[in-house]
Amino acid sequence: MPQFDSTSTAESIAKALANDIQGKTVIVTGVTKTGYGAEVARVLALVGARVVLAGRSLDKIKETEEYIKKETPTAELYELTIDLASQKSVRAAAAQVLKYPHPVDVVILNAGIMGAPYSKTEDGLESQFAINHIGNFLFTNLIMPKLLESSAPRVVSVASMGNTWGPVNFEDIGFDDGKKYNKWAAYGQSKSANVLFAVELAERYKHKNLIAFSMNPGGAVTGLHRYMTAEDFAAFSDAFNPDGTPKGNWARTIGESSATHISAAFDPSLAEFNGSYLMDSKVNTDPQFIAPHATDKNNAKKLWALSEELVGQKFDV
Repeated sequence: MPQFDSTSTAESIAKALANDIQGKTVIVTGVTKTGYGAEVARVLALVGARVVLAGRSLDKIKETEEYIKKETPTAELYELTIDLASQKSVRAAAAQVLKYPHPVDVVILNAGIMGAPYSKTEDGLESQFAINHIGNFLFTNLIMPKLLESSAPRVVSVASMGNTWGPVNFEDIGFDDGKKYNKWAAYGQSKSANVLFAVELAERYKHKNLIAFSMNPGGAVTGLHRYMTAEDFAAFSDAFNPDGTPKGNWARTIGESSATHISAAFDPSLAEFNGSYLMDSKVNTDPQFIAPHATDKNNAKKLWALSEELVGQKFDV
Protein backbone atom coordinates (compact mmCIF):
# COMPACT_ATOMS: atom_id res chain seq x y z
CA MET A 1 0.00 0.00 0.00
CA PRO A 2 1.47 3.39 -0.97
CA GLN A 3 2.33 5.80 1.84
CA PHE A 4 0.62 9.17 1.55
CA ASP A 5 1.83 12.41 3.13
CA SER A 6 1.57 16.21 2.96
CA THR A 7 2.95 16.25 -0.58
CA SER A 8 0.30 13.86 -1.91
CA THR A 9 -2.54 15.25 -3.99
CA ALA A 10 -6.13 14.16 -4.30
CA GLU A 11 -5.44 12.96 -7.83
CA SER A 12 -2.32 10.97 -6.94
CA ILE A 13 -4.13 9.22 -4.08
CA ALA A 14 -7.22 8.55 -6.18
CA LYS A 15 -5.11 6.94 -8.89
CA ALA A 16 -3.26 4.83 -6.30
CA LEU A 17 -6.58 3.68 -4.82
CA ALA A 18 -8.43 3.41 -8.14
CA ASN A 19 -9.33 -0.25 -7.62
CA ASP A 20 -11.01 0.65 -4.32
CA ILE A 21 -12.85 3.64 -5.82
CA GLN A 22 -14.06 2.47 -9.22
CA GLY A 23 -17.80 1.82 -9.32
CA LYS A 24 -18.44 3.24 -5.83
CA THR A 25 -21.11 5.85 -5.14
CA VAL A 26 -19.83 8.91 -3.31
CA ILE A 27 -21.79 11.94 -2.12
CA VAL A 28 -19.64 15.07 -1.88
CA THR A 29 -21.15 18.19 -0.30
CA GLY A 30 -19.92 21.70 -1.02
CA VAL A 31 -18.83 21.37 -4.64
CA THR A 32 -18.26 24.98 -5.70
CA LYS A 33 -15.78 24.86 -8.56
CA THR A 34 -12.87 26.59 -6.79
CA GLY A 35 -13.04 24.58 -3.56
CA TYR A 36 -12.02 21.25 -2.10
CA GLY A 37 -15.28 19.50 -2.90
CA ALA A 38 -15.06 20.10 -6.65
CA GLU A 39 -11.50 18.78 -6.73
CA VAL A 40 -12.51 15.70 -4.75
CA ALA A 41 -15.43 15.10 -7.12
CA ARG A 42 -13.21 15.61 -10.16
CA VAL A 43 -10.60 13.03 -9.19
CA LEU A 44 -13.19 10.51 -8.05
CA ALA A 45 -14.96 10.78 -11.40
CA LEU A 46 -11.61 10.52 -13.16
CA VAL A 47 -10.99 7.06 -11.69
CA GLY A 48 -14.52 5.78 -12.22
CA ALA A 49 -16.63 6.59 -9.17
CA ARG A 50 -20.29 7.51 -9.39
CA VAL A 51 -20.33 10.99 -7.83
CA VAL A 52 -23.25 12.87 -6.33
CA LEU A 53 -22.58 16.61 -6.47
CA ALA A 54 -24.40 18.08 -3.48
CA GLY A 55 -24.70 21.80 -2.84
CA ARG A 56 -26.99 24.68 -2.06
CA SER A 57 -26.83 26.28 -5.51
CA LEU A 58 -27.93 24.26 -8.52
CA ASP A 59 -26.11 26.70 -10.79
CA LYS A 60 -22.81 26.03 -8.99
CA ILE A 61 -23.45 22.29 -9.07
CA LYS A 62 -23.98 22.47 -12.84
CA GLU A 63 -20.83 24.58 -13.26
CA THR A 64 -18.77 21.93 -11.49
CA GLU A 65 -20.53 19.20 -13.45
CA GLU A 66 -19.55 20.83 -16.74
CA TYR A 67 -15.98 21.28 -15.50
CA ILE A 68 -15.70 17.59 -14.65
CA LYS A 69 -17.33 16.45 -17.89
CA LYS A 70 -14.78 18.37 -19.96
CA GLU A 71 -12.06 16.14 -18.55
CA THR A 72 -14.10 12.97 -18.08
CA PRO A 73 -16.97 12.95 -20.60
CA THR A 74 -18.11 9.53 -19.37
CA ALA A 75 -18.33 10.66 -15.73
CA GLU A 76 -21.46 9.42 -13.97
CA LEU A 77 -22.64 12.45 -12.04
CA TYR A 78 -25.80 13.17 -10.08
CA GLU A 79 -27.08 16.52 -8.83
CA LEU A 80 -28.39 16.94 -5.29
CA THR A 81 -29.61 20.30 -4.04
CA ILE A 82 -29.25 20.64 -0.29
CA ASP A 83 -29.18 23.68 1.98
CA LEU A 84 -27.55 22.63 5.24
CA ALA A 85 -29.00 25.70 6.94
CA SER A 86 -32.52 24.32 6.46
CA GLN A 87 -33.63 21.09 8.08
CA LYS A 88 -36.54 21.03 5.63
CA SER A 89 -34.10 21.12 2.70
CA VAL A 90 -31.89 18.46 4.30
CA ARG A 91 -34.88 16.15 4.74
CA ALA A 92 -35.93 16.66 1.12
CA ALA A 93 -32.42 15.88 -0.13
CA ALA A 94 -32.20 12.78 2.05
CA ALA A 95 -35.54 11.55 0.72
CA GLN A 96 -34.12 11.84 -2.78
CA VAL A 97 -31.01 9.84 -1.83
CA LEU A 98 -33.12 7.08 -0.30
CA LYS A 99 -34.67 6.55 -3.74
CA TYR A 100 -31.32 5.81 -5.39
CA PRO A 101 -31.24 2.33 -6.98
CA HIS A 102 -27.74 1.70 -5.61
CA PRO A 103 -26.04 1.86 -2.20
CA VAL A 104 -24.19 4.95 -1.05
CA ASP A 105 -20.65 3.86 -0.25
CA VAL A 106 -19.17 7.12 1.03
CA VAL A 107 -20.40 10.50 2.21
CA ILE A 108 -17.83 13.29 2.29
CA LEU A 109 -19.25 16.10 4.43
CA ASN A 110 -17.15 18.89 2.96
CA ALA A 111 -19.53 21.88 2.90
CA GLY A 112 -19.26 24.54 5.57
CA ILE A 113 -18.79 28.18 6.51
CA MET A 114 -16.13 29.90 8.60
CA GLY A 115 -16.08 33.02 10.74
CA ALA A 116 -19.52 34.20 9.67
CA PRO A 117 -21.23 37.16 11.37
CA TYR A 118 -23.95 36.18 13.81
CA SER A 119 -27.16 34.98 12.25
CA LYS A 120 -29.79 32.34 12.89
CA THR A 121 -31.19 29.80 10.49
CA GLU A 122 -34.87 29.30 9.76
CA ASP A 123 -34.77 26.63 12.48
CA GLY A 124 -33.55 29.18 15.04
CA LEU A 125 -29.97 27.92 15.35
CA GLU A 126 -26.69 29.83 15.21
CA SER A 127 -25.62 29.53 11.59
CA GLN A 128 -22.12 28.07 11.90
CA PHE A 129 -23.26 25.32 14.26
CA ALA A 130 -26.34 24.65 12.13
CA ILE A 131 -24.55 24.46 8.78
CA ASN A 132 -21.28 22.86 9.86
CA HIS A 133 -22.78 20.29 12.20
CA ILE A 134 -26.55 19.97 12.53
CA GLY A 135 -27.21 19.78 8.79
CA ASN A 136 -24.53 17.10 8.42
CA PHE A 137 -25.82 15.19 11.45
CA LEU A 138 -29.36 15.12 10.13
CA PHE A 139 -28.45 14.29 6.53
CA THR A 140 -26.10 11.45 7.46
CA ASN A 141 -28.55 9.84 9.82
CA LEU A 142 -31.45 10.11 7.40
CA ILE A 143 -29.52 8.40 4.60
CA MET A 144 -28.03 5.77 6.90
CA PRO A 145 -30.16 2.99 5.34
CA LYS A 146 -28.46 3.65 1.99
CA LEU A 147 -25.02 3.74 3.59
CA LEU A 148 -25.62 0.43 5.33
CA GLU A 149 -26.49 -1.17 1.99
CA SER A 150 -22.81 -0.77 1.14
CA SER A 151 -20.36 -3.50 2.10
CA ALA A 152 -17.85 -0.93 3.38
CA PRO A 153 -19.55 2.40 4.09
CA ARG A 154 -17.56 5.43 5.21
CA VAL A 155 -18.45 8.89 6.46
CA VAL A 156 -15.83 11.64 6.23
CA SER A 157 -16.44 14.71 8.39
CA VAL A 158 -14.31 17.63 7.21
CA ALA A 159 -13.12 19.51 10.29
CA SER A 160 -10.06 21.72 10.77
CA MET A 161 -7.56 22.76 13.41
CA GLY A 162 -10.29 25.29 14.29
CA ASN A 163 -11.50 22.64 16.74
CA THR A 164 -8.77 23.95 19.06
CA TRP A 165 -10.43 27.38 19.15
CA GLY A 166 -13.35 26.30 21.27
CA PRO A 167 -15.35 23.34 22.58
CA VAL A 168 -19.04 22.69 22.15
CA ASN A 169 -20.69 24.88 24.78
CA PHE A 170 -23.46 22.52 25.78
CA GLU A 171 -24.99 25.10 28.12
CA ASP A 172 -25.19 27.85 25.50
CA ILE A 173 -24.62 26.77 21.90
CA GLY A 174 -26.28 29.98 20.68
CA PHE A 175 -24.01 32.42 22.53
CA ASP A 176 -26.88 33.90 24.53
CA ASP A 177 -28.91 34.43 21.37
CA GLY A 178 -25.99 36.28 19.83
CA LYS A 179 -25.36 38.66 22.72
CA LYS A 180 -22.07 36.92 23.57
CA TYR A 181 -21.20 35.91 20.03
CA ASN A 182 -17.60 35.43 19.00
CA LYS A 183 -17.40 34.19 15.44
CA TRP A 184 -14.15 32.30 15.95
CA ALA A 185 -15.36 30.59 19.11
CA ALA A 186 -18.51 29.68 17.18
CA TYR A 187 -16.42 28.27 14.35
CA GLY A 188 -14.35 26.33 16.88
CA GLN A 189 -17.53 24.94 18.42
CA SER A 190 -18.75 23.75 15.03
CA LYS A 191 -15.42 22.17 14.10
CA SER A 192 -15.23 20.41 17.48
CA ALA A 193 -18.70 19.10 16.68
CA ASN A 194 -17.42 17.72 13.35
CA VAL A 195 -14.79 15.68 15.17
CA LEU A 196 -17.15 14.51 17.91
CA PHE A 197 -19.72 13.43 15.32
CA ALA A 198 -17.18 11.08 13.72
CA VAL A 199 -16.18 9.73 17.13
CA GLU A 200 -19.76 8.83 18.00
CA LEU A 201 -20.66 7.53 14.53
CA ALA A 202 -17.71 5.14 14.71
CA GLU A 203 -18.76 3.95 18.14
CA ARG A 204 -22.45 3.47 17.31
CA TYR A 205 -21.97 1.72 14.00
CA LYS A 206 -18.76 -0.24 14.54
CA HIS A 207 -20.73 -3.51 14.42
CA LYS A 208 -22.32 -2.46 11.10
CA ASN A 209 -18.95 -2.12 9.30
CA LEU A 210 -19.33 1.65 9.02
CA ILE A 211 -16.12 3.65 9.33
CA ALA A 212 -16.11 7.34 10.20
CA PHE A 213 -13.26 9.83 10.22
CA SER A 214 -12.87 13.53 10.85
CA MET A 215 -10.06 15.30 9.08
CA ASN A 216 -8.04 18.46 8.68
CA PRO A 217 -7.57 19.27 4.98
CA GLY A 218 -4.62 21.58 5.53
CA GLY A 219 -4.65 25.09 4.23
CA ALA A 220 -5.60 26.35 0.81
CA VAL A 221 -7.18 29.77 0.45
CA THR A 222 -10.69 29.17 -0.88
CA GLY A 223 -14.15 30.70 -0.71
CA LEU A 224 -14.26 29.50 2.90
CA HIS A 225 -12.35 32.66 3.77
CA ARG A 226 -14.99 34.97 2.30
CA TYR A 227 -16.16 36.28 5.68
CA MET A 228 -12.69 37.28 6.82
CA THR A 229 -12.27 41.04 7.26
CA ALA A 230 -9.21 43.28 7.30
CA GLU A 231 -9.35 43.04 11.09
CA ASP A 232 -9.33 39.25 10.87
CA PHE A 233 -6.32 39.24 8.58
CA ALA A 234 -4.55 41.55 11.05
CA ALA A 235 -5.45 39.25 13.95
CA PHE A 236 -4.04 36.29 12.00
CA SER A 237 -1.02 38.31 10.87
CA ASP A 238 1.31 35.34 11.30
CA ALA A 239 -0.60 33.58 8.50
CA PHE A 240 -1.97 36.37 6.28
CA ASN A 241 -0.79 39.57 4.69
CA PRO A 242 -3.07 42.63 5.08
CA ASP A 243 -4.57 41.95 1.63
CA GLY A 244 -5.56 38.41 2.64
CA THR A 245 -2.87 36.58 0.71
CA PRO A 246 -1.01 33.83 2.58
CA LYS A 247 2.15 34.73 4.47
CA GLY A 248 4.94 32.19 4.71
CA ASN A 249 4.81 28.69 3.27
CA TRP A 250 1.78 27.21 5.04
CA ALA A 251 -0.63 27.48 2.11
CA ARG A 252 -1.16 24.40 -0.01
CA THR A 253 -2.69 23.84 -3.39
CA ILE A 254 -6.32 22.75 -3.71
CA GLY A 255 -5.06 19.35 -4.82
CA GLU A 256 -2.88 18.91 -1.73
CA SER A 257 -5.61 20.15 0.60
CA SER A 258 -8.10 17.70 -0.93
CA ALA A 259 -5.83 14.68 -0.57
CA THR A 260 -6.93 13.54 2.88
CA HIS A 261 -10.56 13.59 1.74
CA ILE A 262 -9.68 10.74 -0.64
CA SER A 263 -7.56 8.69 1.74
CA ALA A 264 -10.14 9.06 4.52
CA ALA A 265 -12.81 7.82 2.13
CA PHE A 266 -10.97 4.87 0.63
CA ASP A 267 -7.55 4.00 2.07
CA PRO A 268 -7.94 0.42 3.41
CA SER A 269 -4.90 0.82 5.67
CA LEU A 270 -6.79 3.42 7.74
CA ALA A 271 -9.77 1.17 8.50
CA GLU A 272 -8.34 -0.02 11.81
CA PHE A 273 -8.32 3.58 13.09
CA ASN A 274 -12.09 4.04 12.95
CA GLY A 275 -13.24 7.29 14.57
CA SER A 276 -9.85 8.98 14.33
CA TYR A 277 -8.87 12.49 13.29
CA LEU A 278 -6.74 12.53 10.16
CA MET A 279 -4.27 15.01 8.72
CA ASP A 280 -1.88 14.47 5.81
CA SER A 281 -3.65 11.12 5.26
CA LYS A 282 -2.52 9.84 8.67
CA VAL A 283 -3.94 9.70 12.18
CA ASN A 284 -3.06 12.91 14.03
CA THR A 285 -3.10 13.32 17.82
CA ASP A 286 -0.95 16.46 18.07
CA PRO A 287 -2.72 18.91 20.45
CA GLN A 288 -1.67 21.75 18.14
CA PHE A 289 -4.21 20.36 15.66
CA ILE A 290 -6.70 18.35 17.73
CA ALA A 291 -7.99 19.36 21.16
CA PRO A 292 -8.87 16.81 23.88
CA HIS A 293 -12.39 18.24 24.15
CA ALA A 294 -12.98 17.32 20.49
CA THR A 295 -12.22 13.63 20.91
CA ASP A 296 -13.77 13.07 24.34
CA LYS A 297 -16.25 10.18 24.11
CA ASN A 298 -18.53 11.64 26.76
CA ASN A 299 -18.72 14.90 24.81
CA ALA A 300 -19.49 12.87 21.69
CA LYS A 301 -22.45 11.21 23.38
CA LYS A 302 -23.70 14.52 24.76
CA LEU A 303 -23.48 16.11 21.33
CA TRP A 304 -25.43 13.26 19.76
CA ALA A 305 -28.23 13.67 22.30
CA LEU A 306 -28.26 17.45 21.85
CA SER A 307 -28.33 17.09 18.07
CA GLU A 308 -31.26 14.70 18.23
CA GLU A 309 -33.09 17.24 20.36
CA LEU A 310 -32.38 20.05 17.89
CA VAL A 311 -33.65 18.08 14.90
CA GLY A 312 -36.56 16.59 16.81
CA GLN A 313 -35.75 13.01 15.96
CA LYS A 314 -33.90 10.10 17.55
CA PHE A 315 -31.60 7.85 15.55
CA ASP A 316 -31.04 4.41 16.99
CA VAL A 317 -28.72 1.78 15.58
